[in-house]
Amino acid sequence: MSELTLAEGAGSFLFRDDGAAPLPRSMRVFSFCPGSSNRHTRIIVAMHGVDRAAAAFRDLLAPQAERNGQIVLVPEFDPDQFPSVHAYNFGGVRRPPPDNAVLPRDHWSFGVIDRLFHDVRRSIGSSRNSFGLFGNSAGAQFVLRYLALNEASSVDLAVAANCGCYMLPDLAKDYPDGMGGIGLDEAHLRRYLTRPLVILLGDADNDPDAPDLPRWDEAMAQGPHRLARGLWHFRHCTELARSLGVTLGWRLQIAPGAGHVDQLIYDQGADILNG
Repeated sequence: MSELTLAEGAGSFLFRDDGAAPLPRSMRVFSFCPGSSNRHTRIIVAMHGVDRAAAAFRDLLAPQAERNGQIVLVPEFDPDQFPSVHAYNFGGVRRPPPDNAVLPRDHWSFGVIDRLFHDVRRSIGSSRNSFGLFGNSAGAQFVLRYLALNEASSVDLAVAANCGCYMLPDLAKDYPDGMGGIGLDEAHLRRYLTRPLVILLGDADNDPDAPDLPRWDEAMAQGPHRLARGLWHFRHCTELARSLGVTLGWRLQIAPGAGHVDQLIYDQGADILNG
């Protein structure tokens, strides 16, 4: 367990993740603590984008978090420790191609989120037993995979905003495009589809020529741009939940006028997680 301090306003601290495998590691965490903070203050863990700009992401979330009275924690998945989309966006489940070997579950990156939350809540004497989870773009890819592949018992609500492409709840497709080949079964699909999750889309995130838009075959099959892919994926999962006989726990929200990297998305995400 780390000895943590959480400064009022914007700050950062070094989190020693003793639960990481194969060896403990340290991560920089960028934080925001509102002036109204007390032991009951809502805690949000937020996942930065592919740029790994954790401090800047914290700063974008801070204004609405101050208004809402929310603590924000942004763990930095720096490129030295997490050098690729496989290590960050996809959770370190498989080695990068051409190896593609599935790593032991305790090596996956997802567990750091729960360990960080519980370390912080102990350190600040929080009464909170659960947290909200937010990610935009690459961070949303991490959020969705975290919900699909893990117990995620401490997350009470998650927001995945403006994904570039979506992992399919499909055991016939190998991970990371689907959920196959990593020891999951239909019970995991059912659990994933019943999660409390909001898919948040900016209705101006519709540029088919965006330079960072994923363009591999599986991504292009989901639609020409991020907005189309998000709408397609939500419809697909609604139909899948119906076919499996489960009630979809997801909701779809549109942010009018919002593009891909947009303050409107961050503010609306914070408001959703305010509950």
